[in-house]
Amino acid sequence: MMKIRTLVLGIILTAGAFIQAQDTTRVKGFEYSKLQPVVHLFSNAEYNPSKDVAKDYSFWIGRTMFGFQYTFDKHWSTRILIDRTRLTGSINTMYLKVANLRWTPNDRFALEGGAVNQNNYIPFETFYGYRFVAETFQDRYYTIPSSDLGVVAYYRISKKFSLDAAITNGEGPRIDQDNFGKLKLAGGLDFYPADGLQTRIFYHLKSSGEPGYTAKEQLVNAFITYRAGTKARFGADLSYITNNLCVTGFNTFGGTVFACFTLYKTLNYLVRYDRLLDRNDSNSTVLLVVSQQALITGFSLSPAKGIILCLNYQGSYPLDKIKPAGHRILFSFEYKI
Repeated sequence: MMKIRTLVLGIILTAGAFIQAQDTTRVKGFEYSKLQPVVHLFSNAEYNPSKDVAKDYSFWIGRTMFGFQYTFDKHWSTRILIDRTRLTGSINTMYLKVANLRWTPNDRFALEGGAVNQNNYIPFETFYGYRFVAETFQDRYYTIPSSDLGVVAYYRISKKFSLDAAITNGEGPRIDQDNFGKLKLAGGLDFYPADGLQTRIFYHLKSSGEPGYTAKEQLVNAFITYRAGTKARFGADLSYITNNLCVTGFNTFGGTVFACFTLYKTLNYLVRYDRLLDRNDSNSTVLLVVSQQALITGFSLSPAKGIILCLNYQGSYPLDKIKPAGHRILFSFEYKI
């Protein structure tokens, strides 16, 4: 706690000194009107009545992101985000999640380089809107990072079609390219057939040079979303991955369906169902069978712009019926600037 307080105090003092210095000596060409701060926080209070759990009650920060966006001119911009997140257990870490340079020569094409968003499950996550309650399918079960080091390009073909393609290192933004130089190739196609309706297909091919991990991982993902005015929205997201983690024969399939209904003003009801099927033909004793289904449901309220509160239940039910079911009741909230 003392380290966190010291870090925050140091940032405040440094920022204050920087701003004070700028009052007398401005950085040449820098315009504060083009700087947009970014702050995004997820937090939870949890009660876990599941059998044989170590903690019945807990408070934890799911994620804190802070940074800025800066527009150099109408063609060039940058976005930098620091992410403080909980990777395993109760251990938190900070890392550079996004640090990109974006070139937009026209209203159809854009190119980003650096630590970039991969655009793998972010389109569905944006529509879903409850990342602070529970991650989307690829993030939750495959732990595929949403950003990586590399290059991504976007092209809008028409009002109904757009596509994107990426070349990244495949290991996430926290790790530089390994000594084997293997890359991940990815691409997606969006189709908007009618107002409020969006479909998307996405594919990635990942290789690893690590000994024993010689298979090529392939992911095929498809989703469909529909917004019925301001009162309801629905979504379905399906994923199939072969040679998961570049292990031969480790294949998984599954998906999510969800619905969100507006009950009164900013009061909403969310219900979501997940199902994951795991087929492990790899003869590996390290990879565990994870076939399961999950139910997530709750009520959310937005008391002010940028703030959402959600009382929710999350249940997980292993399909082998050997492991016990898990039950969690959470009060989750997010705010963003």
